[in-house]
Amino acid sequence: MNLTMKLLALFIGMLIVNTANAESPRAQFKQLVTQLQGNVNDDALRERIIKQAQKLKPAPVVSEEVKQRMMLGATALASAKSVTDYQNAAKEFEQATLAAPWYGDAYLNLGVAQDKAENYDAALRNLKFAQLASPDEKWIKVSIEQVELRKKKAQILKEEAAKGPAMVRIPNKNYEIGKFEVTQAEWHAVMGNNPSNFSNCGDTCPVEQVNWDDIQTFLQKLNAKSGRQYRLPTEAEWEYACYGGSQTEYCGGNDLNEVAWTGSNSENKTHPAGQKKANGYGLYDMTGNVWERMSDCWEGDCTKRVLRGGSYNFRPETSRAAFRSRFGASTRYVLIGFRLARTLP
Repeated sequence: MNLTMKLLALFIGMLIVNTANAESPRAQFKQLVTQLQGNVNDDALRERIIKQAQKLKPAPVVSEEVKQRMMLGATALASAKSVTDYQNAAKEFEQATLAAPWYGDAYLNLGVAQDKAENYDAALRNLKFAQLASPDEKWIKVSIEQVELRKKKAQILKEEAAKGPAMVRIPNKNYEIGKFEVTQAEWHAVMGNNPSNFSNCGDTCPVEQVNWDDIQTFLQKLNAKSGRQYRLPTEAEWEYACYGGSQTEYCGGNDLNEVAWTGSNSENKTHPAGQKKANGYGLYDMTGNVWERMSDCWEGDCTKRVLRGGSYNFRPETSRAAFRSRFGASTRYVLIGFRLARTLP
């Protein structure tokens, strides 16, 4: 009887040990999640949690709190119209990744929101976590590549802005014209302010809400600072540069969506310069984004000035290369910006 009791006790002990061992990976996982709360920037720990979660059967359960955060973030993301809006959406997804740091969808949505907010480094970080959590989703890799490209373009624009206006010499002509519309960063560097309605769009977005006199003041200060004589282009100069060496419907081609931000694709807001296809001369956004002021008066009336190129919220037909418009010289408007030109020696 004593031997039987001993064997029974030994069996029960082994059962308890085996049960504890079976539960230890999940207990360890919970400890890692708790540990992350005080080390939110520990990427190695996040990776460890994601890999550990993939081994657990059944998979860790996403709490109602996380689902609520995801819903709030998705709603904010869908209605976002500015960098600040995208940042607010990102905050919800960020809380979801903290509460469920193994949850790939939370990282994915966080990365998308951060990309929209032009926080490219953070976006890449979280998209890579999403890729780790969902390795079979090949399109996440494509998203990462697209964000890397946007990051590179944004860096180039900032570097060019620091060096001064990026200009393109027009072949067989005696003038050069701005590679991009004048950006908010360029305006701020000269004027010390940013009048743009879409100031949350970012440094590389076109400046708008500037009238004729504002632009003349900007040009005077820029010329004094640079020692060069920048000006607005004439309408004839702009149109020749617009076509880029080939007769197309829009500046840069016949596919409007490929070359321009207009009312059909812009979500009713401006976008960073240089995201669409350049024309044959390497000029960006000659069609769409913001209307561009010319130096010309409108049919002899200098209280109005010629506009060319269309804008982010106008109909596609107003974006045709040959389309002309005008606006009051003294009026500031969210649809209107400008591009530089300079006569060459």
